[in-house]
Amino acid sequence: MYTIKKILNNNVVVAIDNKREELILVGNGIGFQHKKGDMVLKEEVLSIYIKEKQDLANNYQKVLSSIDSSVVGISEEIISLWEKEIDEKLNNSIHISLPDHINFALKRYNSGVKIENPFLMELKILFPKEFDLASKALEMINSRFNVSFPEDEIGFISLHVRAAVKEEGLNNSSSYLKNISKIMELISKLLNKQLNKNSFEYIRTVSHINFMYERVKNNTPINNLLLESIKKELYEEFNIALKVAMMFNKLFQLQVPEDEVGYIALHLKRLKDIEGN
Repeated sequence: MYTIKKILNNNVVVAIDNKREELILVGNGIGFQHKKGDMVLKEEVLSIYIKEKQDLANNYQKVLSSIDSSVVGISEEIISLWEKEIDEKLNNSIHISLPDHINFALKRYNSGVKIENPFLMELKILFPKEFDLASKALEMINSRFNVSFPEDEIGFISLHVRAAVKEEGLNNSSSYLKNISKIMELISKLLNKQLNKNSFEYIRTVSHINFMYERVKNNTPINNLLLESIKKELYEEFNIALKVAMMFNKLFQLQVPEDEVGYIALHLKRLKDIEGN
């Protein structure tokens, strides 16, 4: 059993267990049906967050004291939903970063400040699972706080999901997105045309670069049986692909094999043909 220490919202409470350890409990109506000091049965609890590390515990206390309990509460509901959707526990840092982000976003919204997400399409393409989870989170936020955040906000939240699922820093995911965007901007410049981010070929190219990154990083080479033919028949695209590979090397410190360069050239050809002259 648990003893309620603080009610965050109708579904989330701060409680202590029989060892006097502080926990965050999420359960349907758990905060509505009880008051401070009440006992909560384990059967009433859907998920539990235990502040295991002292530095995280200290930072979470700062969150509880500086951010409105309704924001902290919905953050815990969202995290609980995400963990059930993917059937695994997220990195504990999400319990701090998500309420902090939502709190800042609400302040920004209420002040009339609009921020566009320049990597929205890349986020949709590269992190579809995270984007879907973030979409569900935004529906909850818009409904609970009676606001209308645009789709751009889904992109920002999906970065937090990505960082929590992959246990990598938020800056790492943001940096990766920026690098992919830089590569696509270079392709646009070298092809001398504005690329349609919603086009099927743009999506395919971004996806290919993403999978290429994984292959090169993990040293998983692929054999391009069409390489010599590509070099001869797609001479111009292959030369552009070499420049793209050089940019890739500079941004990620990874050497792109010639076989991969050939596949980049094929995507460049498709971009040229489908996007028009």
